[in-house]
Amino acid sequence: MEEETLKQYLNEYYRGFTGFELEHIEDFSKSLKEYKKFNLEEYKILHLDKDMLYPPGDIKIGVRDARITKERNIYKDILMDTAVFTMKMGGENVKRILETILLENSQASTTTQDGAIADIEKGATTNTEKGAITNKDIDETNFLRHYLLLFYKDFKGFEEHHLDDFSDAMRKNSRVNLAEYELEYMERDIIFPPGIMGEGIINGKRQTGNNIIKDTLMDFATFTMKMAGDTTKKILQIVFETLQKRSAEKNAAVEELQKTKNELDSMRAKYNEYKEKIDNLEKEKKMAEERIKKLENDVLKLSNSEKKTPRST
Repeated sequence: MEEETLKQYLNEYYRGFTGFELEHIEDFSKSLKEYKKFNLEEYKILHLDKDMLYPPGDIKIGVRDARITKERNIYKDILMDTAVFTMKMGGENVKRILETILLENSQASTTTQDGAIADIEKGATTNTEKGAITNKDIDETNFLRHYLLLFYKDFKGFEEHHLDDFSDAMRKNSRVNLAEYELEYMERDIIFPPGIMGEGIINGKRQTGNNIIKDTLMDFATFTMKMAGDTTKKILQIVFETLQKRSAEKNAAVEELQKTKNELDSMRAKYNEYKEKIDNLEKEKKMAEERIKKLENDVLKLSNSEKKTPRST
């Protein structure tokens, strides 16, 4: 996959977080300041689309540490709620990108095929009524579910490995060195430098250092976005390799179908040629039979005429 194409999709991924600090960190921060439990389930329903894998407010693959009871520490709970919400939003961004890739791939595939061969790619309808679900729809849903599951699986053990680092920093009224922390746990981001997030995502007008709660929440969200971005990059590379392989297999199948179609067309042309010859022979035969019949009639008339003519003595 070309780097420019990869950057294009990763930029699209990060654009999905535009306004994140202004729209969401304020809400998490307010709950933390008021020492109130954050209702992540309701918040997710309010701000995000329905997740095709997991219920609102949770990612049931070990993202949270199952050994720790929720509500044991309001600071850790809300930090983790912020991270899970960020993951969910990231999953939504990835889903949109995958849908775009599928659409582009489908359009490219359609333009390279014609007639009956293209119909094979459209998928058979399983219900002829309006709103019917096709095999193609099912394949796309399975495709999205498969790669979204890979996306979320990369966060397994997230709370166990990262939460304490940020909650301890908050408790000590300090901040995690985000640049060093990123380089320790993920590959270098190809969009933003280590420790940096785009101003459309963070509130560039807010002075950092004056509010440790907001700083830590945004740092944790930024780390989560970057980690998700690293996962997204790997998934995109896998997706493009998979689609290229499928495309090659599809093209080979299309070529084979085209070859078969050409052979059938050739046989049909020969059949039509032979049929035309047979039809012409049938016409000639009929004309010959008619001529023979006419000659026979002429002979019969001549014979009858001779019988009626009196013989001279």
